[in-house]
Amino acid sequence: MAHPIDHIRERIDISPEQEAALCSLMRRHTFRRGETLSALNDIRMYVFFIVKGSARVFYLRGSKERTFSFALDDEFVMLSRTLMDRPYSQMTIEFLEPTEVIFIPLSDMRTLMREMAVSHIAEISTVVMTALHELTLVLEERLLMFQSASAVERYNWFVGRYPKILERATITQIASFLGVTKETLYRIRAGKYKSGE
Repeated sequence: MAHPIDHIRERIDISPEQEAALCSLMRRHTFRRGETLSALNDIRMYVFFIVKGSARVFYLRGSKERTFSFALDDEFVMLSRTLMDRPYSQMTIEFLEPTEVIFIPLSDMRTLMREMAVSHIAEISTVVMTALHELTLVLEERLLMFQSASAVERYNWFVGRYPKILERATITQIASFLGVTKETLYRIRAGKYKSGE
């Protein structure tokens, strides 16, 4: 089963003692479908790793939910502090099915990394930079897709990027993420959508 320590182990040669210290900071919790975590509290204090299940990140714009992102098995849920500090975007994580999550407390992790940094500063920096690079690639791909692709192309990219998402998220959530109406999404899925509609 997936675990965030696997991602660290791929990039850093750490001792069993250091690995145990990292693992001791992490807490496992299972959420029911529909449970949420608030940006005002939880998201600022932790990084979340989806062991098994799925989640979406959304915010309210007026009275409408806007889906910002999805995370599936073996993925991290991370948000830029800039996003969380904007008054219009009170980010919330919603679990789309029973989901097992590992909480990684940011402040405790920073303290432990400082202690480990004497011998591992370069390797730890590499892990952080690699994670940021991977996130940047996903966001760049999404930006390019949304700037230049048709609604059908965006949908095809979406189902390729998030396998089995159609079984986990609602049509409303997916339409919000893709920036189309539910009706347009129904037509795309039925093969009846024509560009320019």
